Amino acid sequence: MISIKWDKNRCPNNIELPSGWVFYTFRQGDEPLWCGITPNVAQRLKVIRQKAENDSRYGENSSAADTLRIESYPRAIDALIRFKVFLSKQQPRFQHAMRTSRDYVYLALDARRFPFVCVKEDTNDDWTYLGPWRGRFFLTDVIDSFARILKLPNCETDSHPCEKLESGACQGWCQAFAEDLSEDQKPDLEKLEILLRETYLHPQNGILEMISKERDRYFDDLEFAKADLLDDEIEKLTQYRDWLNFLYVTKSLNYNEEKFGVMNGLMSWCLYEGVSYEFAKAPVSYRDNELLAINLIDTDEARLLYEYHVKHRKG
Repeated sequence: MISIKWDKNRCPNNIELPSGWVFYTFRQGDEPLWCGITPNVAQRLKVIRQKAENDSRYGENSSAADTLRIESYPRAIDALIRFKVFLSKQQPRFQHAMRTSRDYVYLALDARRFPFVCVKEDTNDDWTYLGPWRGRFFLTDVIDSFARILKLPNCETDSHPCEKLESGACQGWCQAFAEDLSEDQKPDLEKLEILLRETYLHPQNGILEMISKERDRYFDDLEFAKADLLDDEIEKLTQYRDWLNFLYVTKSLNYNEEKFGVMNGLMSWCLYEGVSYEFAKAPVSYRDNELLAINLIDTDEARLLYEYHVKHRKG
């Protein structure tokens, strides 16, 4: 373990930070203020400094700390066990306010409500929710990609129709709400619902494969600039598919290893330094429209345990 002075949201420049997975605690004297785990502590500290500059409340909480303690671990699962055990004994004052998941977002779909596809910070309404995702910008990029490929809605204004209809970038699904059009002239929202579900809810919908073939064709024709553009799109859609697979599995993921167990996607018990710990958690009741949604605060833990399952147990 190393202990570093934390002053005005910064640590000394001459400190060599460890690489790999760590468990960290920000403290005021001996009192832990908040803790977490990360595979890149230097990047985590950079994000904390940026947030402290842009969010006064976050900055006040961060400035209250005077010491940063860092413990290195060989594996992500070891860092998670340390984190869970620590929180079973401590209640850090700023733990909820400084959690990384506060910036996570959900994808929301509703073929009968404008703007049809959007990003939400919670699941309190009656949209069909997926997520959360760790990045708002990533999710908006994916929405933009699907909109360009399939001419699905990506409404960026509150008014409709917009210039996308005139330019041919959109099929004008918002015209279904136009009072001056007859029912025969309006787009079929049942068709839109099928398209949205096939595109966003089905991992193996063939869209990624279609883009990959187009990219290979550009490369074979020596149109490297166009191929490079599609490389970025392929990477985003691959990440989207991977995360969607995670959302399908996590709520029903149950397994036991020698030093820990998983129930409903979260750690239910562990063995740490010869002592057994149980993590009781009340069952979460999800609505039908939250089939592919999980709690924000559980996301990082659930993802880590899913990745462990895929790497060490699956097939």
